[in-house]
Amino acid sequence: MADTSKKIAVIGLDGTTFKILDPLIKKGKLPNLKKIMDGGVRGTLLSTKPPVTAPSWTTFATGVNPGKHGCYDFFLPGDSIDDFRPASSEEIKVPTIYEMLRDADKKAILLNLPNSYPPKVKEFPTVTSLMTYGEEYIFPASLKEKYPELKEYMLAPDENIKLSEDMDTYVRHIVDIDRKRIKAVKRMFLEEDWDMFFFLFSSTDWVSHLVFYEMMEENHVEAMKAFDVVDEFFGWLLEHLPEKTNLYIMSDHGFTYYTELFYINRWLEEEGYLTTSSETGSLEENATVRRRNLNAARDKKQIRLKVNKRLFKTIFFHPVLEGAAKKFFRKVVKRVLPIHVDVNIGLDLDNTQVCFPRGSMLQTLYINYEGNFKEGIIKDKSEYDRIRKEVKEKLEQLRTPSGKRVTEHVFTKEELYGDNPPSPSPDLHCYTKDVWIVGHLHSKSMFENHISNKHDEFGIFMAYGPDIQAGIEIPDADMADLCPTMLHHFDMPIPDYTDGKVLDIFTPESNPAQRAPRIERITKSDKKVLTDLIDDIDI
Repeated sequence: MADTSKKIAVIGLDGTTFKILDPLIKKGKLPNLKKIMDGGVRGTLLSTKPPVTAPSWTTFATGVNPGKHGCYDFFLPGDSIDDFRPASSEEIKVPTIYEMLRDADKKAILLNLPNSYPPKVKEFPTVTSLMTYGEEYIFPASLKEKYPELKEYMLAPDENIKLSEDMDTYVRHIVDIDRKRIKAVKRMFLEEDWDMFFFLFSSTDWVSHLVFYEMMEENHVEAMKAFDVVDEFFGWLLEHLPEKTNLYIMSDHGFTYYTELFYINRWLEEEGYLTTSSETGSLEENATVRRRNLNAARDKKQIRLKVNKRLFKTIFFHPVLEGAAKKFFRKVVKRVLPIHVDVNIGLDLDNTQVCFPRGSMLQTLYINYEGNFKEGIIKDKSEYDRIRKEVKEKLEQLRTPSGKRVTEHVFTKEELYGDNPPSPSPDLHCYTKDVWIVGHLHSKSMFENHISNKHDEFGIFMAYGPDIQAGIEIPDADMADLCPTMLHHFDMPIPDYTDGKVLDIFTPESNPAQRAPRIERITKSDKKVLTDLIDDIDI
């Protein structure tokens, strides 16, 4: 019989990598994380493709790849190739672990879980994430009265600080957001009734986007304080974990930095697959709180300069001039003068076959095919296949001026999502190692040498507790493994459509190790419903 008193505490460290943690621990810092690693299990956690928040955390919650759960990017395409809408929990096409917990009469608390808006389980205390597309993010609203600390809880940084203050000030502001969040998190951890408690740190990702290169060079003390805050919290948590509670720690992806950028839409334009215009497209950019804050901060700039396609090409007629102008703008104009520049260059979709559209976040290409989009200019499936194969082969052979491969591999959607990929979904996904692929059209050059802090696919995983082995490093852990592993911990059935496995982390004498995972077989009729649901994702 399963031990129903056992609990799971799940702490996410968004964007965290062992490339940051291990050097700090070797210097004698992060003592509580070291205790967890020494007394538990650790391993690199493979993210989704692309390794980005919406797909990865949704895979954590469902145990399936992004093609099955349907949230394969922050924004998902509609009927037109330039019509993207924000991903939300309503887009998730398979049950989440918190819905399964509810059905098993168990309770969860979800604090800052990406793609949890709007809440699927109304009765669970929930604070949604940066992907909240409205003003309300605390559910039920009465939690703010029960826990006054939630009134200080900020969903996103104040973008006015980013635009008007120096980098250190903005980084301190970001770290302080998690400090304030922790006040509410601690009270809810102690006072609410739960079987699974989830909380995600955001500052670890936000500071990495800003100064990961400097952190790797050990040259940003303020940003490193984000990990001090994390470690202090784990010290508190270890003292307050309920008996028989296992602790899971993970990140949705890792981080790295690139020194070379590749402007893929410029390449597509030169290859004849894409045509630009002086329009910026119709993507609604006021969806999230952070985007609204950023736009409001930009609106406060006293001077807004609009640059159309003709003016852009006239000004930046030479790559050296373009590079110097961009550097001067980033280092001087943007920080000192009340100026915001709008570059009004978009896609001429009536004459574009392939593009990295506005709204697509990472490394993905869409083909303007009539079978996917109502205004698609490619009518014939054989022509679609020919163009996709041609672009894939060209990109896999392409190198930068320094000789680096632009892509390690270009995946088709069938390679990523199986024989029944969502439709429409990215037709090609570029897997990169040394070169960051940029989709926007704010560059006349195809390549640029510039440090860019971005995600990579290697996140972190740790587990610690009475059922967890000590001092073990596990190989080949995948984001999809977390859901079945936690279901097995609770002795709950694991749906047979999941892509993950139960991780080998439990001590031999523990209850989870002494029983085989219970796989829930879906009947033929149920499986057909699920297959139809995945095939007919209306996005």
